[in-house]
Amino acid sequence: MDGQLLVRVYNVGLGDCIYLRVPDTHRNVHILIDCGNKFSSIDTLGERIRDLKNDLDKTTEDKRHLDLLVVSHPHEDHHKGFEEEFFDDIKIDHIWLSPAFSRENPQAKGFYALKEAASRAISALNDLSESALDEMRSEFRELLQLTKSQALDMLNNTLPKKNGIHPLYVTADTPQQELKIFEDQDIKLKVLGPMSDIDNFYLGGNGLMSTTDELTPNSLVEGYQAIYPDPGAVKVDQPRNISKQDFELLRSSLHANSLAAAALVGHVENNLSVVLLLEWHKKRLLFCGDAEWSAAHKGAVQKASSNGSWNVMWQERKADLSQPVNFFKIGHHGSENATPWSPKDHPINQIMDKLLPKPAVGEASKAYAVVSTERTARWPSIPSAALMEELGKRVINARSKYMEQSSSKKAVPPHIPQPQRTDLEDQVTHKSTPFIQIEIDPAK
Repeated sequence: MDGQLLVRVYNVGLGDCIYLRVPDTHRNVHILIDCGNKFSSIDTLGERIRDLKNDLDKTTEDKRHLDLLVVSHPHEDHHKGFEEEFFDDIKIDHIWLSPAFSRENPQAKGFYALKEAASRAISALNDLSESALDEMRSEFRELLQLTKSQALDMLNNTLPKKNGIHPLYVTADTPQQELKIFEDQDIKLKVLGPMSDIDNFYLGGNGLMSTTDELTPNSLVEGYQAIYPDPGAVKVDQPRNISKQDFELLRSSLHANSLAAAALVGHVENNLSVVLLLEWHKKRLLFCGDAEWSAAHKGAVQKASSNGSWNVMWQERKADLSQPVNFFKIGHHGSENATPWSPKDHPINQIMDKLLPKPAVGEASKAYAVVSTERTARWPSIPSAALMEELGKRVINARSKYMEQSSSKKAVPPHIPQPQRTDLEDQVTHKSTPFIQIEIDPAK
């Protein structure tokens, strides 16, 4: 309806593709956040973009007009769909990307050193032929091959050049005037995360040389190079001067270090997700990509520690997270470490209590929440049943009829309310549902 803000969360499988139509002073502003999936066909993403075009205004060149494209972080479940043919007839005014997309960013120097060091460490396992390591190699590849190189080139180069613009690598430190896309001065799109100081907040000295206490991009590069050497430096033949048992322990340590490096890359990339807060006529909408939270240190941010993005935002942008939201895009497809809540009593829960407070007895919630997800054998704990049940107590659009085709204890029982899910909405509508759509009225 005219005058209402529209949020459309497309069903793309395990991935995100979100369209916003935001009424401005004399026009509608059209925003796309992410376009990707993990296991589903890329054709699905092409179909969703074709559907999106129906809602975009035409330009004088007979193209469709998109005011803003935001890509939260460089994982394929968020950027796999950026094919040139899908966007050939779309004119884009602004492109905002996570700083993890930019190798040229000095603050990302340590992050890219970690990625390269992890790749070297995993390459060092190529000569190992033991069948017991096959699954380990597969796990390594899975952790590092989350990025689609063609999509990176599209977002960093092809699309910007085609539209005559430069991508903006946004952080919470980007000046608000650089983020202005609305005519109405009271409508704001804020970036709450990540912070621009990537190494200090999110890497925390994991590659820091022990000879220095100063955490700098250069020291991190040197540290990662030392911890994860070139493939040629890794010897897989048993030395004669140590026992077979000691050699196996030594080799296991190499494998563990490789896996730790690869896992850290994935976590850091998630924590470099662009987190957006849209403020519109006193309505607040939060889109948090795959930002994670960490349970260590009782949720406090620690120096020389790999901190979770939610922990950092709570410390650095607490004012923006201390008021209820009207719409919450559930992070990382319902993963237990991506929404700041724990079934155990943990300080991180105070964030959720502020953003989505439980309604008082006899009152209804005023907030919506949607999760774009798909339960898979690869990650059966996504979405988290405990998290879905908790969020179902806090939102107005809870469903209690979803029946998962799984006997797993990870599933949510059908009598338990949970937020709307893209993978199960067909059961309620009794038809193929390509998206979940929420309309927000400024007067309500």
